[in-house]
Amino acid sequence: MKLSKLYCNDDRFKNITFNLKGISVIYADVLTNIREKKNSHDLGKTKLAELIDYLLVKKIDKKNFLLKITNDQGHSVFKKHIFYLEVLLNDGKFLTIKRSIENHTKTSISINEQRVEGYKPPEKWDYEDLGIDIAKQTLESYFNFDFFKSKPYDYRKAINYCIRMQPDYEDVYRLSKFKGGSDIDWKPFMFDLLGFNGDVLRTKYENDKKQENIIEYIKQLKRNFSVNETDRDEVIAQIGLQEAKAKDAEMKIDQLNFYEQDKSLIENGVDEIENKISDLNTISYNLNFDINKLQNSIKNNYSFDLSKVEKVFKEAELYFPEKLKKDYTELLQFNEELTKDRNRLLKKTLKEKTSQLNEVNKTLQFLNDKKENLFGFLRDTDTFKRLKVYQKELAKLESELIQLKERLRIIDIIIGEDNKREELKKEIEDTIKELKNIGNHTEKNVKYKLIRDLFSKYFSDVMNEDTYISWSINSNNNVDFKPPVIKTKDMLSKDTAKDEGRTYRKILCVIFDLAILVANNVESYFRFVYHDDVLSQQDNGIKIRLLKLIDSITSSYDIQYILSVIKSDLPTDENDNPIYFSKKDIVLELNDKDESGTLFGFEF
Repeated sequence: MKLSKLYCNDDRFKNITFNLKGISVIYADVLTNIREKKNSHDLGKTKLAELIDYLLVKKIDKKNFLLKITNDQGHSVFKKHIFYLEVLLNDGKFLTIKRSIENHTKTSISINEQRVEGYKPPEKWDYEDLGIDIAKQTLESYFNFDFFKSKPYDYRKAINYCIRMQPDYEDVYRLSKFKGGSDIDWKPFMFDLLGFNGDVLRTKYENDKKQENIIEYIKQLKRNFSVNETDRDEVIAQIGLQEAKAKDAEMKIDQLNFYEQDKSLIENGVDEIENKISDLNTISYNLNFDINKLQNSIKNNYSFDLSKVEKVFKEAELYFPEKLKKDYTELLQFNEELTKDRNRLLKKTLKEKTSQLNEVNKTLQFLNDKKENLFGFLRDTDTFKRLKVYQKELAKLESELIQLKERLRIIDIIIGEDNKREELKKEIEDTIKELKNIGNHTEKNVKYKLIRDLFSKYFSDVMNEDTYISWSINSNNNVDFKPPVIKTKDMLSKDTAKDEGRTYRKILCVIFDLAILVANNVESYFRFVYHDDVLSQQDNGIKIRLLKLIDSITSSYDIQYILSVIKSDLPTDENDNPIYFSKKDIVLELNDKDESGTLFGFEF
């Protein structure tokens, strides 16, 4: 993908048509007297890089110059601006991105077979007013970069290795947008970019973070609840003891549980019992009466002494015939038989009545005891006090039991989390082995070797010194990308401190970006790079050799190189005369004569 055109609906803006092959120069000239308070660095060449970044669907906030700079009414000075960026896709089609400042969260996209004519926006928009995420996804599908397929990030992750601004020259690998963030935000991506499997490193960082979170969570639980997983069996024993105490207290309360009822209900219960007792007393009295009668009836046996009758007859000198004697004897025998049958029936009835009386007496005894207990409880205020004591004791025991069970729950959580940590530890160890295995066989990685060889060659061509890129496993078993060290070209090849200087770091960044583009040129990837102020503060020989290298690369590979430069930073010939770029290479000219010479056509 290359940049084709950049234009705006505001006539003051300097529209740009980029060279699709070779070099595109953003050239700034200082025309005013040096004593005037104007600065060639304020002409807009750096802002151009930021604008390109914005048009490639960067999400901005009020810190961005497009929103930050306001007029007297508090509105952005770019509120009415609509910008268009046309890019050449790797499949040969042209794609135009439209973004306004007033609706900076919306993006429209148009696909065309050819470049638009002049700076006239496309008449047809295939996608209109897309949100940030959807717009990026849509562009991703049209860019169709091989590198980003099956990756957890999109093209914007690498965009600033293609648009290097001043803050990005501080570190070859780590861009300014990654400063202040975590290593996981950029190191796995860099690992991918150098030809390795970034998922391995990403997994390591993710598991490290998970492990840190688990360890911190366990510490927090132990701190907040004053528990330790080694106390589990002791807590189990304490729970058992408290449960037994609670059960005992519940039993005591159950014995006094009637006090939970209304006192009037107890009194009604007494009345009911007394009524039952009265009825049973009546039944008991009647049974006792019947039993006495039956007992007396049994006692009154039929009595007739024939000898006494016979004696009376003799004393009266009366004749007592034998036949009469016989009749009396028979009558006596009859009465005896009759009495036996009657007594047998009376005894049976007596037994039944006695049994009924025993049952009644038992019931009476039970009811009288119950009545006495109720009367006793109604009279005994200490019982109520005991109930309250038992209830308080039970409440305390239940509270302590809840706390113990909560401690047990927390301990089980700690044990579960610790098990997770152990599982993660095994995964991390496996990942470390994989990373070390990768680190021990870097020579087998074809893409990494190509990038490293290109980097070393390009740097040598420009600086006439040796350097290389490398990485290692640090003490945390993560990857460190070592800053390239400049080597002397003598036999000893000693390290120098040149890489610590800003001008050297800038060249290292430029060379790195070129090596990445060339290494990925055989597949669908970015085909352009924008280096802001790349020649600033460089030695003249470095400038000449760098431009020669750029010309060689753009001629040999399908790469578009865009650079911004001010007149005073141009290389010079042997007579110290500036070596100007050809007119065909300059795509934008800026000057500080007046505000019309700036990128946006007005000062802000």
